[in-house]
Amino acid sequence: MTVFIIAGGTIQQSFAKSFIEKRKERDNLYIACDKGFEACLALNLQPNIIVGDFDSVSDSFQKIIDDSTAKVIRLNPVKDDTDTEAALNIAIRRTNSTDSIYILGATGGRIDHLLGNISLLAMGLINDRKVYIADEHNFIQIIGQASVLEIDREGQFGKYVSVFPYMEKASGVTMSGFKYPLTDATLEGFNTLTVSNEIVEEHATIEIKSGYLIVCESMDSCE
Repeated sequence: MTVFIIAGGTIQQSFAKSFIEKRKERDNLYIACDKGFEACLALNLQPNIIVGDFDSVSDSFQKIIDDSTAKVIRLNPVKDDTDTEAALNIAIRRTNSTDSIYILGATGGRIDHLLGNISLLAMGLINDRKVYIADEHNFIQIIGQASVLEIDREGQFGKYVSVFPYMEKASGVTMSGFKYPLTDATLEGFNTLTVSNEIVEEHATIEIKSGYLIVCESMDSCE
């Protein structure tokens, strides 16, 4: 199964349509988060589930939500998690470790929401789920200890690959096939050393022995 979570951030329609079309399978689950339902309508996409407290939805769209055939899960506005986190928890319960979960509309707008959404990638990791954030410029994931991420140069999302230690130092980081390789390095953050690397061989790998790494594949413009 492939899950697409449509959150309430900025969504570039042509990118989102192409991204979903390339990755959807025979068995897909579409979850709209609150205002993300408006994006679904613009994309001509019927979600299976709509979740949120709906505090940012207009009265007219509230009526459309009420009339929708989707399952509507209403959250209490006074809560500890975001609508996107609630959607991800639903996705985790309905998937297994071989499935992919993509979050669109997780970027743009408030920086605190963006940082929170990046944290959700780690929630997927500790639940043995493959969770990704994507927009027209970026494809973001988190990898954890004792793991190896392989990226094909031909299939990479954009020109650049950046990595950042998450929550703690990342040890035993080896990056091969890159313009600026690393071997058994310790990344503690607080600098821009690992920003804007480039793949120079047919295949590149990122290995980490302990800790966590945010891996961001980026492009300057849609390619």
